[in-house]
Amino acid sequence: MLRCCMFLVALVLVAFTTLDARADRRVALVIGNSEYREIPALKNPDKDAEDVSKTFRLAGFEVFAAKDLTRLQFEERFRNYLAAADGADLAVVYYSGHGFQIGGENFLIPVDASLKDAADMEVQAIKVDDILRQLRSRSKVQMIILDACRNNPFPRKDYWLRDQLIVAGGSGLAQVTGSQNTLIAFATEPGAVAYDGSGDLSPFSSSFSRRALAPNQEIRSVMAAVRRDVVKATNGKQVPWENSSLIDDVVLMRGAEQPAPPPLDAQQNQQVTERGIQVADAAEAIGSRDIRVPVGVGPVPLKLDLPAKDASISLKLASYPATGTLSLPDRVLSPQSSLMAAEVDNLRYEPQIGSAAPVEVGFEIRVGNAAKQATVKLSPDVDPCDQAAGEPLDLQGVVSGRLPNEIGGGAVETCEAAVKSYPDIARFRYELGRVLLASGRIDEARQAIQEAADRGHIRALFALGSIASSGTAVDTSKANGLYSTAADKGDPYAMAAWGRALFNGLGVERDTGKGLDLLLQAAAMGHVDAMKELALIFQEGRNGVPADPARALAFLRAGMERQDVYSMGILGLPPKWSTQTVAVCKPKVVTKVVTKVKVVRTPAPPPPNTPKAPLAPIEPAPWRGNGGDHSDQPSRNTGDSTSGSADL
Repeated sequence: MLRCCMFLVALVLVAFTTLDARADRRVALVIGNSEYREIPALKNPDKDAEDVSKTFRLAGFEVFAAKDLTRLQFEERFRNYLAAADGADLAVVYYSGHGFQIGGENFLIPVDASLKDAADMEVQAIKVDDILRQLRSRSKVQMIILDACRNNPFPRKDYWLRDQLIVAGGSGLAQVTGSQNTLIAFATEPGAVAYDGSGDLSPFSSSFSRRALAPNQEIRSVMAAVRRDVVKATNGKQVPWENSSLIDDVVLMRGAEQPAPPPLDAQQNQQVTERGIQVADAAEAIGSRDIRVPVGVGPVPLKLDLPAKDASISLKLASYPATGTLSLPDRVLSPQSSLMAAEVDNLRYEPQIGSAAPVEVGFEIRVGNAAKQATVKLSPDVDPCDQAAGEPLDLQGVVSGRLPNEIGGGAVETCEAAVKSYPDIARFRYELGRVLLASGRIDEARQAIQEAADRGHIRALFALGSIASSGTAVDTSKANGLYSTAADKGDPYAMAAWGRALFNGLGVERDTGKGLDLLLQAAAMGHVDAMKELALIFQEGRNGVPADPARALAFLRAGMERQDVYSMGILGLPPKWSTQTVAVCKPKVVTKVVTKVKVVRTPAPPPPNTPKAPLAPIEPAPWRGNGGDHSDQPSRNTGDSTSGSADL
């Protein structure tokens, strides 16, 4: 009788899981900015972000949660999020904090923004269109939800936007149109102000967190319910708004994951309880395990090997990992998930990119009235190939990266092992190409980079363009085609290279506006070569773009903040060593730019080879097959590689 009952349960479970034979990848970035440094703090965004993060985690999303981000912190968190969102079914960005519009463009404001000068908006704020553009290139469906429609609190009102000064909007955000399968939601209608409300949460975030957890509700129905709640809570003063081009239904909170086992009679319950106690005792071994899980290779089977597969044994997640996602082949698990004993062998974990801290997952193992707790420790593990040859600003990478001159030739075997272990991960083939290049094995490097590009690694396309534009057989048309393709996919290096070609008409018909836009987009992602190029354009005034030394200075200072040695050299500063702290108030006189530098601590004397470059373009070095000709540079630059076409 008991065996028959268990067999029926298994059949029901199989029938249910075949209805949804795949686990969708859904990723959310949730930001709450409250503690602003130059303007009064906001009351609710940090609490809004915490509440909304819980909502998305309960709905089975991988959640990147952050509070009070500076501009540099946002760049880092956003790059990690984009790496996780690559190929996702649904990518969401939820932001609560200050935001306003300029010339129809919406900007989100980091907590360290001062916005005192006309050029500050470009280097200190975050353009919503840049976020949306990156999401479009990586995910099937995109959602941006903004609880940021507040009055502009900064005294200055006019800022540079591309090639002209624009007056900032007085209040609210501008309407945004998305491409196919995009939803953009605002806490209030365009040009209007959103309210903080009287509680710990804003009316909009409070309603969204509650409504989004309604099972099997399509997102447009959820947003309609949120609109009704907020209109009622604010007596009609605030009306949430959204633009939707969704063609697919989007359900945040799905229904029950599996049916519960049928009830057992007294005899069955006694037998199962006895067996369950034995199983729970055996499961104590799980609690002593520390499982190392590689980062950036997808969900990894945990192989917990529960001693019994009895269909009457159930497991509930008593505690969910603080970061990353647990899943089965057919579904992503949430903090409230349950699973059967037969499913434990298929349990998988995917660490969150950028998070190195160990996490724990707790199970409550139950049979009948008997229950026991077990805890497993999961430790994210970055592959040695990533550590040896990951590249800066690689949006499909998992580390901050190394410059070409920092790659050791001994890493060839390490990356060959990674390619062998993970043949489907294109990133490792690209990193192998970088290592081979550093070892002088140029032909092998080209082959590895081409294989990476063929498998979908975007940075490899840029590298192939660099190869095509250098050496004795220069093919500018091929290089520009590769740059254009990679730029469309959001790669900062390619955006800078393609933008420079368009702006200056290098092998292509000049398009100053598009070229300037691409350079600004690359700079917004932290690419310091783009910042230097923009500094030169604004210093001289070129192709109809007006000269503005203060604007040029803003981009040089942005490069300096990202530890770019050439920006420091142009400003007359030594590289920032670990033993010194340099605080820049106003820059010093350098090449027609009047500045004033305040040194808080006396820096160590720079080495003789510290560059002091003039305010002039840094031309590409010939492609030498060794990562460039700056191997003597001691400084770190997490936002760039060495200059020129040797950047691989």
